[in-house]
Amino acid sequence: MGETKKTRVLIIGSGPAGYTAAVYSARPMLNPVLVQGIQPGGQLTITTEVENWPGRTAVEGPELMVQMEEHARAMGTEIISDTITSLNLGDRPFVALGDSGTTYVADAVILATGAQ
Repeated sequence: MGETKKTRVLIIGSGPAGYTAAVYSARPMLNPVLVQGIQPGGQLTITTEVENWPGRTAVEGPELMVQMEEHARAMGTEIISDTITSLNLGDRPFVALGDSGTTYVADAVILATGAQ
């Protein structure tokens, strides 16, 4: 049987939305846990040039995702390589099960699964 990880905020997904949620959840010291899923960094890791990112005329997708992950970590987000296989939103606290066998128990869940 795997471990149980308790958190105030569980973020499922590691694309731009997931990392942004992580930064903004970490700022008020909610100690978020972000589970990366199947494709860490999301769809932008396979995108060559991003031309609509504020402050940059162009940036490579993988570079942008590395920067966003570093920012989330620097703010205090715990980032875990795992894939959520089930999520119970019917009861509080919310419970998610990871492919690794870890059970995640959270007061709040942010679903940022993106296109995949």
